[in-house]
Amino acid sequence: MSENIITSLQNLAVKEVVKLQQKHQERRKKKRFIVEGIREISLALRAGVVPSHLFICNDYFEENNEYPIQIENYSDITKWVSAQVYEKMAYRSNAEGIIMIAETYATDLNKLKLQKNPLIIALESVEKPGNLGAILRTADAADADAVIVCDPKTDIFNPNVIRSSLGCVFTRQIVICTAEQLIEWTSEQSIKLCIASVQSQENYFEKDLTQGIALVFGTEAYGLSEIWYKHADEQIRIPMQGRIDSLNVSASVAIMIFEAVKQRLSK
Repeated sequence: MSENIITSLQNLAVKEVVKLQQKHQERRKKKRFIVEGIREISLALRAGVVPSHLFICNDYFEENNEYPIQIENYSDITKWVSAQVYEKMAYRSNAEGIIMIAETYATDLNKLKLQKNPLIIALESVEKPGNLGAILRTADAADADAVIVCDPKTDIFNPNVIRSSLGCVFTRQIVICTAEQLIEWTSEQSIKLCIASVQSQENYFEKDLTQGIALVFGTEAYGLSEIWYKHADEQIRIPMQGRIDSLNVSASVAIMIFEAVKQRLSK
């Protein structure tokens, strides 16, 4: 550990971390974002995310064999901070003593690496970071090929997305694009476009989900835009037995995506 420990809350690097944590505009302008926590940083580094700074608080940080971080490999960009400074910088309350500034990145639709008969989750205009994070966890658990976010209303580098995904934002391929781009791409790739719709008469478990497929979900408030109904190959629904007509989008994704997994495992 360096003897030069940052103890001032007015340190410029400390202020930069706080701004990147709090402001989407700052992340977009600087093309940087914050990752905190041992698991999240380990998964990010394993995925090839490029760090520009590491901040470590020796009062909190402990090595984790399940999620290793080779600190010695980043000695030139590592800064040690006091507990008070770390608590100022940290977004989460359960301190783990490590924060990383990393470079933002993007994946192009045409550069996606797909398995045979790919399983893709597509979302339109997702708004809540917690929902996106939960869907990314589901995508990881189901080994979905990619999560494609069309016309997003939340930043995938929002600290709440990273936190609620438990770092799965780094374990899945994520693409940001327009609805039109995804529709054109699925057609070119011969991937079936299947939309979740409460108007459908077809139950999700009655359809063949073993072929290459993109399951598309809208928001609870507004559903999907009209363009999806014009171009969808299939419309499916979760049959609702109670008084409400829809589920939280992350719950809907989990139910349908694991039906696809079940069909694929049993085939």
